[in-house]
Amino acid sequence: MQIMRDPGIHKLEKLLSKNPMHEATILHWTGSMWGIGCRLSSKEAITRINHLKQRSDKHGYIALLPDISVLDAAKVPSALKPLLEQYWPGNLTVVFSYDDPKFKDIAVDGKVAFRVPADPSLRAMINLLGEPLISTSVNVSGLPPEEDFNRIERNYSTWFDFALLPQAKEVRSGTEFSTIVEYIRTNEAKSTSRSDELKCLREGSVPFYEIKQSFKLPMVMFVCTANICRSPIAEKLFRMMILNDNMPLATDSCGLIDGGHNISLSSMQLLMERGLLEAQEHVSKQVTPQMITSSWLVLTMEERQREWLRDQSPNSGHKILTLNEIVGETGDIKDPYGSDLESYRKTFVIIEDRLQRLMEMIKTDTLKLTDNGI
Repeated sequence: MQIMRDPGIHKLEKLLSKNPMHEATILHWTGSMWGIGCRLSSKEAITRINHLKQRSDKHGYIALLPDISVLDAAKVPSALKPLLEQYWPGNLTVVFSYDDPKFKDIAVDGKVAFRVPADPSLRAMINLLGEPLISTSVNVSGLPPEEDFNRIERNYSTWFDFALLPQAKEVRSGTEFSTIVEYIRTNEAKSTSRSDELKCLREGSVPFYEIKQSFKLPMVMFVCTANICRSPIAEKLFRMMILNDNMPLATDSCGLIDGGHNISLSSMQLLMERGLLEAQEHVSKQVTPQMITSSWLVLTMEERQREWLRDQSPNSGHKILTLNEIVGETGDIKDPYGSDLESYRKTFVIIEDRLQRLMEMIKTDTLKLTDNGI
């Protein structure tokens, strides 16, 4: 077993130029557990893995992707797109119908299990392979998955041709299983529900109730410095737009500093002029990692706020944008704190314009969170 630890992009390129691993079995760390896998096209390797695990069916294989953009947008159910954008990269596996003959060796009843893993080295390797890496746990079927690399090296080394290891500090003790959900279209469901459904096949580190909530009502989170001026304006205006257009979305807002403060008087006055009386009940709160994870979009008022949040949650960087940026504008939305009502009103007008444009992008399905994303 050839071992490479956190090699970096240039070492990976050099390695794969010499050994493209067409039929290799690969030990990898997904960011939460160890797996054995191979190229999607490696039929011999898939057969070998089945033999090693002592199983005969295709259940249990997950197609690991470097990014959601490698999926054909036309083949991904539109109802799933916000969920995938929210949780990938991460520990959520989603099973859905995907009509592509490349996946026939791991598809079950026409459905494929997909995930974008959290580990950046693994994503880089999959990207360089140019095709998905199929993955399954390191164990004989019916036995617990192996959690410890030293035991894998001692007891399973003959299973692998190559091992891609992360930095030692990135490997946590124990295994965190991915939560696996199946997307069921209305006409597949046995119930009389008119809406599409998610079925929990296995609850792992991401709670199913949270996933289900995000699926039904994707969250748009607005962020500013103190959560007393700009972000509450954005949150409450956008909520009004959502209700007026009957859109299946939720809103919230937060700040970067300690919460517990009332909304600024000028922000409250402008919102109440629009009939948004709930503005007077607003109390600021500080952003948490859970808020970022549970949001589909995280929209900041300034670029420095965006960069701070991306540093704190690097795997969520693609969904953390400025409100200007997401609609094609540049620069920051100026903080009116401490200024007169007219300055607040100018800020209010800018925020409302950006929100109207954002809503139109969502309604027309033209919002993209990656350059070639779904």
